[in-house]
Amino acid sequence: MAAGLYQRLIDKYVPLTEATFLTLVSVAQPIRNTDIPTKIATLTNHQLQIGLGTLYTTLHMLTQDYLIKDQITADDQHIYELTGSGLAVLAAERDRLGLLNQIINQLDLPTDD
Repeated sequence: MAAGLYQRLIDKYVPLTEATFLTLVSVAQPIRNTDIPTKIATLTNHQLQIGLGTLYTTLHMLTQDYLIKDQITADDQHIYELTGSGLAVLAAERDRLGLLNQIINQLDLPTDD
């Protein structure tokens, strides 16, 4: 049953949008909602950011589809964490991106060294 659910979510989400990808990666470990923008900046060497509207829309969507869970602490802090289905979607995207990386590497493009 779980495999069927995971596959339906993979079919719905993959390929991931950049905002969804960065949000899922940032919540791989439990994290407060207010720390997610900093986590994304750190992960991307400050090259990418997500607007707060996009971030909170993405968090809501991912929570609704059970790719992440939202726990509210006693002091009303939201803590987000990846679920099993979120991990399955992220793994499918990793595999897809790996294939694309393999294809581009076969072109032997010059690097910016």
